[in-house]
Amino acid sequence: MSSLPSTVDQKKMLSIHALLNSIDDMPSIPETLIEILKVLDDPDSGASDLAEVVRLDAPLMTKVLRLANSPYYSQRGDLADIHRCVAVLGYRTVRQVAICITVASSVVSAVAGGKGRLDYRELWRHSVVTGAIAKHLAGMVGYPDPEEVFTGGLLHDIGKFVLELHSPREYDQVIARRADSGLPLWVEEEKDFGFHHAAIGSAFAQSWRFPELLVACFGQHHEEVVGRAKSRIEQAVALVALGDYLANTMEPPRSDLGFDPKQVDALQLHQNAGLEIVDVKGCLNEIRQAVGLASGYMEL
Repeated sequence: MSSLPSTVDQKKMLSIHALLNSIDDMPSIPETLIEILKVLDDPDSGASDLAEVVRLDAPLMTKVLRLANSPYYSQRGDLADIHRCVAVLGYRTVRQVAICITVASSVVSAVAGGKGRLDYRELWRHSVVTGAIAKHLAGMVGYPDPEEVFTGGLLHDIGKFVLELHSPREYDQVIARRADSGLPLWVEEEKDFGFHHAAIGSAFAQSWRFPELLVACFGQHHEEVVGRAKSRIEQAVALVALGDYLANTMEPPRSDLGFDPKQVDALQLHQNAGLEIVDVKGCLNEIRQAVGLASGYMEL
């Protein structure tokens, strides 16, 4: 079994940041996201501050309200005002929904408008499935904020989108070669680019000023860890990693962008997340229902 290198040296990080800066089609961090992150960083801010930031971005507000009224978040269907939306769903839920929508609308849309051959729809479907599973697992272990785990899962493969934006033809060859070699995709990425999608995802998250927890989820979800996660960040990463694994076993990948579940230690992944395999298997129907309810994220 292979795992990602646990560290990225300084020289490699400089190369990664140079790659990010060289992408002509790479969207810059949206102003609305900057304001949302400012609200998160301000201990004196609250729900009304977040609602005002979202309200001033009409396209974002429309998408937030559409998702808020979807079965995944509410059975009400009457949340027509962003302030009421925050009051009913809660500050934590709406802030994570806003972050997810903002990134998806920027980066995924950039890939969709490109000329590459990446099956971005399948990659995004896998991302949504991973996020929904990770959030459900977070509820099972009593994680304090399942919504942030959902965000970590939904955006965990953002580095793949970035590689597609940078070198669509080369990345297409990497993906095709991985199917023939049987090696993990990150190994083939390392051969061609000198770094893997997780390292790029982490650097992207840092450049967009994301919280440390999300930076870790993007960058460490394939790393091999022994024993149960101890800190909150470690647990979030473990839940995302297990969600990623389950997404590839419950719903087999429809492209070569996933990974072979046989290449990871399933028992260890469950132990890292603080769950027993038998308990997760007993909840598979509930997990599938959660995935189905999250389908509103498929079309952003």
